[in-house]
Amino acid sequence: MGTSDVTRTRTPTSTANVLLNVRGFVVLTCAVAVIATAIGAGNGRRISLPQHRVSVVVPGRWHMIYERVNGVVDPVTLFTASTFPLRVKSADQAGSSGVCSKALQRAWRADGAYVQVAEERDGASRKRMLRRVAKRPRHFKLTARGGGGLCTPANSGEISFQEGGRAFYVFYGIGLKASRATRAEAAALLDSLRIAPRG
Repeated sequence: MGTSDVTRTRTPTSTANVLLNVRGFVVLTCAVAVIATAIGAGNGRRISLPQHRVSVVVPGRWHMIYERVNGVVDPVTLFTASTFPLRVKSADQAGSSGVCSKALQRAWRADGAYVQVAEERDGASRKRMLRRVAKRPRHFKLTARGGGGLCTPANSGEISFQEGGRAFYVFYGIGLKASRATRAEAAALLDSLRIAPRG
């Protein structure tokens, strides 16, 4: 049998089959990636803070600290969650630093994010706040533009809300290079809050 007998010419039909197989592989790969992303986003852990009568679901890759990250004593910091490690120095908690967090400024990453929840505990301040702030939203929207939050770069902001006779502040920052997944995780973290009513 000669060489010419075993040489096969690719026909239009075989070329079309190859293209279909490639396209099918690409579609399957994309579908697997979407499923993997969804599964990864669901890998959270619910953390209970009985001393504050609050619990929250924290994404698996996020870090949590419960101490103050600035000089503010009231409102009381319940927690700060961040995609980056956060180390607080004693000087960061000095009253002179005010609401600005030097710890967050040092640790800030353009592709990262943080969320802090604080509660107004002072009686008079709480009553004033309850008269002026809205009820907790069904879904939190983190749409701030520019610097803000705890004096962190863009995009950082603040949200006030009340629930069960209690008044809260949310301070947050989402870097300009943060992924959609990171943005979604920050909002989902807030949506997962369970808050017991004021006793």
